[in-house]
Amino acid sequence: MKIPCVDRPEWLVVGLSFLQPAMTAIQLNNLILIATALVLGSRFNLSEISRMWLKAKGVSTLSYFFSEINISISEMQKLYAVQVMQTYSLSEGYYIIDDTMQHHSRFCRWIHGVCCLYDHVLHTNIQSKCIVFLYYSDGGFIKFPITFRIYYQEAGKPMPWQQEDDHVHKTKNQLALDMLQWALEEGFPKAIVLADSWFCVEVFIKGLRKFKLPYILEAKNSYKIKLPCKTPKLTPTGRLAKKQFDLRALPDHFESISSSMDCGFERDLETGKPQKVLYHTKIASVRFNAFPGKHRVVQSIDPAQGTTKYLITNQLQFETTKILSAYSKRWVVEEFFRNAKQLSDMEGATIRSEQGVTLALCLVSWIDFLLHYENYKGTIEGSQKESLTIPSIIRQAQAENMLAFIEKIQNDEDFVKKWVKITKDNINHPRKVTKELVHFDDIQDIGLPKAA
Repeated sequence: MKIPCVDRPEWLVVGLSFLQPAMTAIQLNNLILIATALVLGSRFNLSEISRMWLKAKGVSTLSYFFSEINISISEMQKLYAVQVMQTYSLSEGYYIIDDTMQHHSRFCRWIHGVCCLYDHVLHTNIQSKCIVFLYYSDGGFIKFPITFRIYYQEAGKPMPWQQEDDHVHKTKNQLALDMLQWALEEGFPKAIVLADSWFCVEVFIKGLRKFKLPYILEAKNSYKIKLPCKTPKLTPTGRLAKKQFDLRALPDHFESISSSMDCGFERDLETGKPQKVLYHTKIASVRFNAFPGKHRVVQSIDPAQGTTKYLITNQLQFETTKILSAYSKRWVVEEFFRNAKQLSDMEGATIRSEQGVTLALCLVSWIDFLLHYENYKGTIEGSQKESLTIPSIIRQAQAENMLAFIEKIQNDEDFVKKWVKITKDNINHPRKVTKELVHFDDIQDIGLPKAA
């Protein structure tokens, strides 16, 4: 049994007030009620959210709010961008790009954006949405999602929601570049772009070079690099060939490099922990055959897992430890995905319309921004000695609601009666009446439709 919501947390009310120009007071209040219920432990289920507020808002009202109200999502996202930049003084930092699957059951084919997609984690085709996120981190306490795009398939069996809509297919790389362009146009600073090997392709790297953005990307070990020819190459007619280079596999090139360096943690004198080697590394500056420009490449071997990664950057002055340390900041987007699914129940949102799906994703993103800001404020104001996890901030809000709830049931008799009534009403759900079968031959012609 979940504790009912007693009141809206002040940090949510104040934090979402930036949406006032795009929403009416009632619409904003509905959004805050839903956000409060999610933070305090509700699933992204409108019936459950309504019960947690003791049916102060009906399910039909909340459903209408998501799918039918006349609002501009793009205007709200612009207001969010302005709010972020007014909240923080951003300079440099990291743009983290990654995609995630929002899983749905096979009965949810009518939810906008759901397609049959291959999940590389589960190694099977599932019905889900693929969402590409652009996330920001300064490498410390400042973290927040900037924007997102829903990935639409180019081909395949159309889903029921696609019958009337025609959405333009773009690759994940194109979606990522669109988001970066949008962020820069909205005034976000230039920062180092971090992404996995899925985005380490020619079109994406060319786009980053066009935006003049630094980047650190994971490269596939199948890539080949260009090496100067030992002897000039000639055409069949005896002239010098245009391509005066040889191609060599990336692992083979690093195999020929003898100098290496170990990276890890130093010995901690206070705790007595010994020195720990995390990676065996080699570094080189090379030119790839797959995309233009000279790159700094680090080969990183994890001795514990026995895995090898290749990290590339267009910042030729970066050394090994800086490249590894910067790329490790990409992990915060994985934490965001975990929190969005486990704490904000992103995968539980089964709203069908395009507007409802987009608004639900926006709400999950805004909640993450506000939770990290609460953590950031507590650190800089001195109310907490060190940074807390996002689940800790959630538990604090839930504890405050529990204390307010205890005080409420001690002093508010009407609140207790209403809570008891709604709890009892929700216990029993009667089964539908089973209809008896009849013989159609016994029925006179009353205009029954004929089977096709």
